[in-house]
Amino acid sequence: MARMKKPSVAAAIIAGSSLLLILATGALLNYSLNKRAETYRLVTEGKPTDEQLVSFLKSNDKIILSNALALLEHRKTSAGRELAVKLLTHPDPYVWHPASLYLAALGDQRSVPYLIRGLDHPARRSRPRVVTYLRDLTGEDFGEKKQDWINWWSAGHPLTNFDFTCIGPPQAAVSGRQQLESLA
Repeated sequence: MARMKKPSVAAAIIAGSSLLLILATGALLNYSLNKRAETYRLVTEGKPTDEQLVSFLKSNDKIILSNALALLEHRKTSAGRELAVKLLTHPDPYVWHPASLYLAALGDQRSVPYLIRGLDHPARRSRPRVVTYLRDLTGEDFGEKKQDWINWWSAGHPLTNFDFTCIGPPQAAVSGRQQLESLA
């Protein structure tokens, strides 16, 4: 009969460390998920402070970003302005579009080409606000006629290469970054 070896102290330490690592990872994941759920509830159902909303603009979560930007737009607080400018180049239309609406509510001219792009955004209910913001920011009124807005913008900014037809892919982010640099 073969004799079984006793586990070495090193093997026991390795096994114990592995188990501890697994438990710690699980606890960290649980904490992270709870914090995210808490943030979702706060941004969608609660009354976050302006400081909390601005901190949410650093999130990678599109739902948190979109809701935080919508609340900032309605509050018209300028605290998140520069973070929102960076979000204009986000590839997801449900992030850059609310960023443009928020900036427009603040009277920020950098939002204009994104508002024009947003005239065919899937969130159709925002179009009256987009048109109002465009009218207020530019003094022009082409209603929802996107091509007329594009023609107007292009005539006034002939050296820019803004992609108005693209809703969200990475190419739009590159064009948007170039556009922001030309507006500075």
